[in-house]
Amino acid sequence: MLTALKEIINPNTIINYDTASNVLKLKEEGIDSKVAVLHISHIPKDALAFTLDHQPKKDAQKYKQLSLYVSSTNNTGVNKGCDLIVLWQENKKNKALVFDLKSDRPKASATEKQLNNSELFLNYLISMAKEHYGKSNGIFEINKAIVTTNPRGVNKRATYQPNTQQIKRHSYKVQSVNPSSSRSAKISFRQLVTV
Repeated sequence: MLTALKEIINPNTIINYDTASNVLKLKEEGIDSKVAVLHISHIPKDALAFTLDHQPKKDAQKYKQLSLYVSSTNNTGVNKGCDLIVLWQENKKNKALVFDLKSDRPKASATEKQLNNSELFLNYLISMAKEHYGKSNGIFEINKAIVTTNPRGVNKRATYQPNTQQIKRHSYKVQSVNPSSSRSAKISFRQLVTV
């Protein structure tokens, strides 16, 4: 399944990481972001990492929204994508992390909408792999998480919903980090996916 998804996903959105040390550097370009680089350690072996928030300066108009087929002026969140999705296999099971980096106090409802929208888009990619590559094992266990510089006021209530067709939905985790003076921070991947 991961091989098929690697062929489907735009290579410009793939985030390469240090496979020797299993550390991924997630860069945040926003000028108001308190964390410019988040170092995520313990990335699973042979994982596929990519972003749904690709914003190249050269083709900014092309990547203005998650999908060119959805109105960029729609304010309900249908075009919001997360900073990072990591796909991996563990004990012959497909797993995914849908992740976003937030500064200060993220709004729980907007954060949940962004994570859910990214999960729906991932579900679409999985469906493409099943249809075009004959991948029958399209069930992914989905983990959702955010990292914030100030977790106070974030609603941590569970958002579990029963399995509909091909994914298991879980509540999202909230982890906090303290950025250094150089606007970098560290976190373990294990903190984002363990219950």
